[in-house]
Amino acid sequence: MEAHGKIYVVALVLAIIFVGISMFLFYLDNKLGKAEKRLERLEEGRDERDKRVKGER
Repeated sequence: MEAHGKIYVVALVLAIIFVGISMFLFYLDNKLGKAEKRLERLEEGRDERDKRVKGER
């Protein structure tokens, strides 16, 4: 009789773990996206400065 409710506990624990991992991956994806955009902006600024130093336009 006690075994009947245990499957629901296992399913609930697995669901909580899955939701936690999904939330972490979503957070990490957003953070990496922001870092990539910042890196692109920094590289564009560096390219523009290099062109000005060399006298190019």
